[in-house]
Amino acid sequence: MKTPGLSRFKGQSGRRALATALSALAGLMILGAGWLGAYPLYTNMRAGQQQEQLFAAFATPRIQEAYRSGKIKDAEPLTRIVIPKLKLNMMVVEGISLKALNTGAGHYPMSPLPGEKGNVAIAGHRTMYGKPFNEMQILEAGDKIMLITPLATHTYEVVPAFGGHSNPWVVQNNDWSPVAASDDHLLTLTTCHPKGSSKQRLVVRAKLLGSEPRA
Repeated sequence: MKTPGLSRFKGQSGRRALATALSALAGLMILGAGWLGAYPLYTNMRAGQQQEQLFAAFATPRIQEAYRSGKIKDAEPLTRIVIPKLKLNMMVVEGISLKALNTGAGHYPMSPLPGEKGNVAIAGHRTMYGKPFNEMQILEAGDKIMLITPLATHTYEVVPAFGGHSNPWVVQNNDWSPVAASDDHLLTLTTCHPKGSSKQRLVVRAKLLGSEPRA
């Protein structure tokens, strides 16, 4: 025998439970959206703190001696990169591991050191972790890029379009040809493309103009 009004009570209770659940879900979605919006800011702040530490470490005798002996470890400061066109002045660390790139930019360990013969290759973030290469697409032939190591300042110049493509140019994320070895004195910068995606890579090629020993 059914109790009068019980089914109505259950219906009202169910609707209240559903409304509560939907409200909680909406709250979680709002929090999630807020976190997604704040996360890039957090990574930029974190990278800024790490950059301060890297600049301080770069000036120490230990790092200078490690550079001379070719023993810079993963995520340790390797060279300072200055790109006037991008108003960029930051430290590049050794390696392209997650730890290394979370500082902003890292040197491909299989590539030569700045100023050496070959294709010096550096990868950097575009939208997070300091976003050093955020506007790399505006670089053009003649723009200067300086790599300052404990031993010397090496000045590179962005080259005109070559090889049937523009410079900068876009490749797939599994195309390693831009960082391949070379018999010339080159510099290659790579970053994600389009912004916020890792499907492709934006690449810039520069050539060494000259090197000046540091005092």
